[in-house]
Amino acid sequence: MKLFKVFALITLSITVSSVVYADDLTAIVGGRIIDGNGGTPINDGVILIEGDRIKAVGKDGGITIPEGTKIIDADGMTIMPGLIDVHVHFDILGHADYNHWFATYEDRMRSDILPSAAKAMLNAGVTSVRDLGADVSNIFWIRDQINSGQMIGPRTFIAGPFLRKTVTAFVSETYKDTWPIESPEDAREKVRKLKSMGVDVIKTQDEALSEAELAAIYDEAHKQGLRVASHIYSADGIKTALKAGMGPYDTIEHIGDGEAPEYDSEILDLILQNQVAMAPTIIALDGLAQIIDNPELTDDPRWKRDLPADIYADVRRSYRNADLSAHPLYKRATTDRPGRMAKLRQLADAGAVFAVSSDSGTRGNPHHDALWKEMVLLQEATGKTNMEILIAATKTNAIILNQLENLGTLETGKFADIILIDGDPLAYLSDMRRVRHVIKGGKVIR
Repeated sequence: MKLFKVFALITLSITVSSVVYADDLTAIVGGRIIDGNGGTPINDGVILIEGDRIKAVGKDGGITIPEGTKIIDADGMTIMPGLIDVHVHFDILGHADYNHWFATYEDRMRSDILPSAAKAMLNAGVTSVRDLGADVSNIFWIRDQINSGQMIGPRTFIAGPFLRKTVTAFVSETYKDTWPIESPEDAREKVRKLKSMGVDVIKTQDEALSEAELAAIYDEAHKQGLRVASHIYSADGIKTALKAGMGPYDTIEHIGDGEAPEYDSEILDLILQNQVAMAPTIIALDGLAQIIDNPELTDDPRWKRDLPADIYADVRRSYRNADLSAHPLYKRATTDRPGRMAKLRQLADAGAVFAVSSDSGTRGNPHHDALWKEMVLLQEATGKTNMEILIAATKTNAIILNQLENLGTLETGKFADIILIDGDPLAYLSDMRRVRHVIKGGKVIR
């Protein structure tokens, strides 16, 4: 079976004739369409693309395909919206030692690091991402390079710097652009400044922020039309943030530590009342533990494919030349795992909204397979159906980005961000690792 068969067509009748192909029309024909809305999949589906947008979605025989349309043969495949990851980091590529990483590669961010991350994510079927913390100049640069079409990568939405109360030596060395918050008034001023700079979301990364400072951040961000992603592990930190005013589809990032395996009813009630979304980034811990226990996972040919040879060698070496079992995140990933997963199941059973967010690029968590692994782990944690996980990774994440009018489902008028899976993720969720082809804005990427 050839993927890209180009035919001259009238409706679906093949004619062998010389025609001028309609450069702005493409049809995906055959395959099973999962449109992201949760309804019954469409067998023998057709998606007609005009330019960078979807023109029609339906069943074979129900959509007229104009003469000259380019045809993509999707027989035997699953067709679905491009994946959306609402927690990534372009400036790290899975290395175990952040201090070494930033000290060694700061001058190669634009030439090697950021483009490598962008390519790896898009090749994995991730067509839109939200970067939650990076050097301001570099992250604005990569966003503009990608969104203007000068570089291949996923549609990019950014937070820019972290907002924190405390800035330790480790923080200043590791996170190159961290803005300290001095007071509620300072918090408002920094949110307004970030909005004027053009960020898409605000990121808080410190449970030492007071309730008053968090309230100022949430209130000002919402006034500016921005959502907030808050890096929080502890139950007390979650409760403080919720009381401070987290709103609909703001996200709690990471979630869960070694405490008792249940949250109290006040936390659950506040999460549900405020419609706050859970973004647990399970793979950010599990992936690190897996590589510490099995360093041969760094031999993954996709990792080697996506990185310059010397950088790949350094990443691989970072897991081979040190005993990382004492790393504090290893304990969270192993000893604390049962309690963390129990909390996520409690939240799911209570009806909380879940995003799919991988924290890709972090230690042991390379971009090329972070999101599909997070999807599988999220199902393990929450008990959600395959379809519910697929919706979370597409439609729900589009809502979190404030982009549902453009992204997240396969519907007329939306961007033609589409992936073809060589398998059936409704039967086997792990088939999400088998992304055969990626289309972004109507352009075939792979």
